[in-house]
Amino acid sequence: MNYTPAQQAYLAALQTPENIMGVIQAERAVDAEHAAQEARLNAPGALLNAALWYAGQGLLVFPCRPGEKVPATRHGFKEATTDLDQIRTWWHNWPAANVGLPTGHQFDVLDIDGPKGHQSLTILRGRGLLDEPALAVATTPHGTHFYYTPSGDGNTTALAPGIDYRGMGGYVLAAPSRLADGGVYRWTQPLTLGATQ
Repeated sequence: MNYTPAQQAYLAALQTPENIMGVIQAERAVDAEHAAQEARLNAPGALLNAALWYAGQGLLVFPCRPGEKVPATRHGFKEATTDLDQIRTWWHNWPAANVGLPTGHQFDVLDIDGPKGHQSLTILRGRGLLDEPALAVATTPHGTHFYYTPSGDGNTTALAPGIDYRGMGGYVLAAPSRLADGGVYRWTQPLTLGATQ
């Protein structure tokens, strides 16, 4: 897992708990970092800015309906683009649109849903499966997305209880997308262009 400098300082401070002021200061720095991240995610235009950033990194994007996983455009992920003008037009029309990323070209995604999915993941890893390191990891409102090098395979539902595979012909939502129930997508290990090529 990649830690921010503030998180690293906090972990280091915990190694010397007798320095309580150092621990408290490091904890405050992590809290401030988290508050700043929350402010960015909730700022007006955050979804447009995220879509533009992804496209600027060479990742194809398309809009999904606000609060949903359903594409906002007629052809959905088939219209995904890095064209900044098109992206601005989409988010002008749907300012609260979630950010969709098509799978199968630049990455595939192992979609872990809920406790059942995490239990299945533990079992599969215990059997020596899924040992390949993920390119990126994101938390979802109900689980985790693990991004992997594209395999050329299509989508598979119920790969194991609570686990779906998103490959060619699929898509996922990306941070800072949010669902109507308030659940938010967040990177814990961000996807970068260098990891997708």
